[in-house]
Amino acid sequence: MKLLKFVGLCQVAVFSSARSLNSLPFDDTLVGRQHVPKLHLSRALKKENLRLDSLPQLTSVRGGAKNKELEEKKKSKSLFPISRKELPQFTYISIMMFLFIYFYTTVRDTKDSLVVSNCGAEAIPFLKMYGVMPAAFGFIVVYSKLSQFLGKKSLFYATIFPFFAFYTLFAFVLYPNGDSIHFINGDGWLASSSIPAIKLIQYWSYSLYFIISELWASAGIPLLFWQVANDVTSISEARRFYPLFAITGNLAPIVSGTVMSNIVSKQLSSGLGFGSTLKKLAVIKIFVGCAIIVLYNLIYSRVENAKDSVENVKQEGRTKDNTNPPSTQKTTLRESIVSLSKSADIKAVAMMVLAYNICVELTEVLWKGILRETFPNKADYMKYMASFSRKVGIVALIMQLSASTIIGKLGWEKASLVAPLAMTSLALLFFTAVSFSMKRSDMVPISLALTIGTIQNIASKVTKYSLFDPLKEMAYIPMDPEAKSKGKAAIDVLGARLGRSLAAGSQQILVLASGNILHCAPFLATLYLGTASMWMGAVKALGKSFDDENLDET
Repeated sequence: MKLLKFVGLCQVAVFSSARSLNSLPFDDTLVGRQHVPKLHLSRALKKENLRLDSLPQLTSVRGGAKNKELEEKKKSKSLFPISRKELPQFTYISIMMFLFIYFYTTVRDTKDSLVVSNCGAEAIPFLKMYGVMPAAFGFIVVYSKLSQFLGKKSLFYATIFPFFAFYTLFAFVLYPNGDSIHFINGDGWLASSSIPAIKLIQYWSYSLYFIISELWASAGIPLLFWQVANDVTSISEARRFYPLFAITGNLAPIVSGTVMSNIVSKQLSSGLGFGSTLKKLAVIKIFVGCAIIVLYNLIYSRVENAKDSVENVKQEGRTKDNTNPPSTQKTTLRESIVSLSKSADIKAVAMMVLAYNICVELTEVLWKGILRETFPNKADYMKYMASFSRKVGIVALIMQLSASTIIGKLGWEKASLVAPLAMTSLALLFFTAVSFSMKRSDMVPISLALTIGTIQNIASKVTKYSLFDPLKEMAYIPMDPEAKSKGKAAIDVLGARLGRSLAAGSQQILVLASGNILHCAPFLATLYLGTASMWMGAVKALGKSFDDENLDET
């Protein structure tokens, strides 16, 4: 009897401590949403002829849980559903997303200007198949090895620093010496060849820039940023935070496009070379990288301080006999892949990422082929891409204002179907316009196909930033730590590159058969439709296990 009474009083003390934890920041994330065994406490008290509601401390805790649930619902209906306590962390992560997207937008527009203008859009499928895909596989192997012995912070630094170092090296060393390091001088077959795949070797530093930028597209926002966001955000917070993160993030293409347009315009008016533009952009990238590092430390300093407070409270209930450290043994890449491949949820997310990237690649290369014919000059091409990025940012910002409502009203599954449906309908219209412009240019001019292609590419990126990315990241949150780390890295880096490479391989065959990517529109439309169908099937499969009940968990 005395033992049962002692157990009951101890658990009442735990509940009282749990109540005090509600005042600590980010308690949902740090405590891990652990549940105290109420049933055991109820049985103990029943034997002592006591009731749960006879304990004022416990009653207040139970009432606090209900109040917290009501508070979450009230926040979700608010125009800005962020509390004062959550505001600093929300602000830091939002600004970090802005910087990641700004950096990505800058390198994306630059890589296309370098490769498409010098090697042609037909060279991109070859480069993605034989350059980007092997590099992505090597990145995953190295990243997995580093994760075996580096801590979270050291791994972040080891991943991000090489990118900033390369872009600085390219702007100040490689590009200024392009005439001497590229294989474009002489009478040999290599220098005189006009084959797109050979041109990639001629302008090898541009090809390398493209490969590194494609790796950054997968390692930057999808891997590094979202790992941070998922690590410090609970599911209930994610439903409110993630759509709003993108509002700040989608300002980045607007700012990047405006800055790049101004720099290119000054270059054209002053007669300065393209190298001057690259140097100015490289300096901006250095400042952006430093800001990302500062924000990363601010975010985790808050989390670590809060975690220390929680651990101090929890330590009071521990005994000295219970001090065995947890196992720190980490699995290898091969073991992780075997384990993760058994997860239906991981396979569904992988199919979503794979299909999205295949669809984007099937339309993007065709669109860039039209762009090259319209804007053969590098500076003009970059100026158009800067304008394109600015339009993406504006439309994405408008779309993002309604993203929270869309997710809340439709739920995870239906909201996740918006992206493939919107992209597919516009893609089919684009392929049709290109096909007619090749056969009857008097009825459908190529400029109309370019306009439709631009709208379709804007839709692809807007739906990705506003819906696809936040919803995909929500699906990771309930998963185990290994799935969040290695599974996410494999999907977002290797899966994304595999999707691009599969599409690139199909385009290679079509280009070799027809000689021009613009003549391949009908075949590309068929591949696009089949891929989009698999994408929507994966969404429905994942929606069965990740429904609204998961999102409401706290």
